[in-house]
Amino acid sequence: MVDRTQLQRLAQEVEVLRKRLDEINLRIEQVDAVLAEHAITDAVLESLLGHGQGSSISTHLPIGSGVSLPYRHQGDQEGVALVDLGSGVFGERPWSDVRSITTQRKDDIQRLRDELKEQSDQTETSLGQAAQTFNRLAESLKQQASPESPPVAPTTQTETPESTTSDATPRRSRKRGMFGGDLTLDD
Repeated sequence: MVDRTQLQRLAQEVEVLRKRLDEINLRIEQVDAVLAEHAITDAVLESLLGHGQGSSISTHLPIGSGVSLPYRHQGDQEGVALVDLGSGVFGERPWSDVRSITTQRKDDIQRLRDELKEQSDQTETSLGQAAQTFNRLAESLKQQASPESPPVAPTTQTETPESTTSDATPRRSRKRGMFGGDLTLDD
């Protein structure tokens, strides 16, 4: 027998799973943005490292609000860049070291993304199962609530018609909403 409290509990579980799935997908989007940033950084560093030795490199570095700073590197030596070494500590490192640091970070972030995707898939599967269970139980409750054809009681001559009509029609214990009596996830 299915009762409303069990159905409400299941509806809450579906809602919690839906919110969790939304949060995981939001984090995946954020991680994807960081991965894209790392891919751009890697491409720039590869370009700088692949530039011919002994020639100058000239470019503009955007700093935001439509402002760019000119950058020029001359000489045979590999250039240096400031890189976040962790906990807000920055250090100057050669471009090749910076590239290996960012590549390692990118690999770590990709593993995090893969874990989040796995969590998303598991949550989506759980959500689907919970929603199917909810729908099945809601249909079961709806069938239980719909009155089956009541057995017709034989009437005797002494009964009044008013007493038969009041006994034959049971009152509904459940209020109906303005959109009908169908159960929703909010019930």
